[in-house]
Amino acid sequence: MNETLQVGPFLLKTHWLVVIFSASVGYFIMRYRLKAAGYPDKRMIETIENSLITALMVWKFSLILFDPVSVVTNPLALLYFSGGEHGIWLAAVVAIVYFYLRAQKDQVSVWVYGDLLAAGFLAATAVYYLIDMVGNKQMVWVDGSEIIIALLILLLIFRRSKEIGKPNHLNQVLLWFSLGQVGIAFLNPLKQNYWWGFSQEQILYLSLAALCLAIDLFPEKKRLNKNA
Repeated sequence: MNETLQVGPFLLKTHWLVVIFSASVGYFIMRYRLKAAGYPDKRMIETIENSLITALMVWKFSLILFDPVSVVTNPLALLYFSGGEHGIWLAAVVAIVYFYLRAQKDQVSVWVYGDLLAAGFLAATAVYYLIDMVGNKQMVWVDGSEIIIALLILLLIFRRSKEIGKPNHLNQVLLWFSLGQVGIAFLNPLKQNYWWGFSQEQILYLSLAALCLAIDLFPEKKRLNKNA
């Protein structure tokens, strides 16, 4: 896959186009999830649209924050570069904060937006890795595994179409996603071992999975103690 695409006088990185297209698919999945759950509130749809636009803008212009020298010396760098992986994480944090604030203002459960974000993220992930698999044959096993994990968990979410925004369901989604990422990392030929054959990313996901498991078991333990 070519790294750049010329549109008139501009050279666009294909990676940007893939990210934007994947995010757009995620947006439509969130809208579909909202409709399937019986939430026709236009304010929620506007919140989704605004959060997507805000996240894309933060990701694109986060280069100013992470590499200000390049922007000052060459302002046109904003046309050709973005904040990269750090910018993606910053955009995700900004989107989450935006959802939280709007949930408080509109008196909507923040877990509903968490459910929508999970569905949109998984759909975008599946599309992103599908496109990447076409252009990157060396990572076909990794990309294929990412697609399968994302689609299986997305199917789990939509099987409970009427139960939107349930904290325990979201906890299970995060648990299985984290465990999936731990397993997929073993297929990555570029994985760098950090401790006992695990990479730093795997250790992070294992910690997250352990936390989710503890949260999932706590209500069950509380119920058993109550019945004792």
